[in-house]
Amino acid sequence: MIKILSLVFITSLAINVQAMEKVDAKYFELTKVKMTDVTEQYVGLIKADNSSQIQDNMVSLDNKIVPNLSLDPLDQVNISLDKIINIGQKIWAVIEMGRPVVNVQTNTANALPQGLRSWSDITGWQIPQSRVYRVQYENAYGMNVVDFAYRVVFTAGGSVNGQGKYITNATIMPANMNVSWGFTFNAHAEVPSVFNTGTKEQPIAGMQLLMKWSVDTVMSHIERAETFYVGGDNTMKHLE
Repeated sequence: MIKILSLVFITSLAINVQAMEKVDAKYFELTKVKMTDVTEQYVGLIKADNSSQIQDNMVSLDNKIVPNLSLDPLDQVNISLDKIINIGQKIWAVIEMGRPVVNVQTNTANALPQGLRSWSDITGWQIPQSRVYRVQYENAYGMNVVDFAYRVVFTAGGSVNGQGKYITNATIMPANMNVSWGFTFNAHAEVPSVFNTGTKEQPIAGMQLLMKWSVDTVMSHIERAETFYVGGDNTMKHLE
């Protein structure tokens, strides 16, 4: 009788282990990903962030609001309005091992004229612009296992003696994060290039921003990237 009970127990345990393996396989199987523009849901928070985090990185000069550059000025004597360079970061972490990374004072990029010696040379900045995007991953059970929202922020319109339209404080930062057990999420932002979309006499700065992320489980590794364009004329496009 004891042998029979033991056999039944072992058989039942084996069946349960197989069932658990099947459950785990479906749980970790990512079957659907969706990205949506959810800016309207964050309107109030965006205004608060723009007035606090972005404003913390700016000073007032001659009654104009201009960025506060902590980097050393370049050595060039003359400003080349049409030669646009990135005085700032080219790559930074947004999410590391499932934890948001926020540092607005250093994790920003700029598209500015080469030879710029002082921020007081640039005036006329527009109000910071921001949009929020949400990324959601579903598993085979229809569960929302990764839910991540991020902001694309930039300030545009600054000019030198009325010439040019430049970009400052461009960044991508986390807005919301929710990752289920067993999933690891990492993300970083990149600025591959800055360029002139205008003319030599009236340059308009352009910047390409990449948002890259990965989802890892015991079964798979998935990577994805989204591309954005921001312009010195205060434009922004999600390049699909």
